[in-house]
Amino acid sequence: MNEKEIMTVNEAVLEMRYSGIPEEDIEEILEICKKKGLTPQNLDAELEQKGFDKVFEFEYDASESWFESGVSAQASKPTTKQAPEKGKKANGKTTTSDY
Repeated sequence: MNEKEIMTVNEAVLEMRYSGIPEEDIEEILEICKKKGLTPQNLDAELEQKGFDKVFEFEYDASESWFESGVSAQASKPTTKQAPEKGKKANGKTTTSDY
């Protein structure tokens, strides 16, 4: 297989339709990419030139490395602290105002 993966026209059309790209833009992008090569890189470059987000290639930054190390239970808990219940101070002691 080549270094750059070649896609079929149907695959490219389906991916762009699924991503909400208008039909007229899909047609224009396909015409250009048929000449350049129907690769994910070329398709995404044309999408970006038209102001769309990439559809075929994804770039992940370092902050998304959680997927490789596994999701910790901490990630599912809310990060905001809740206020203490009525009648209790933050340290857990009961206040005298409720007596």
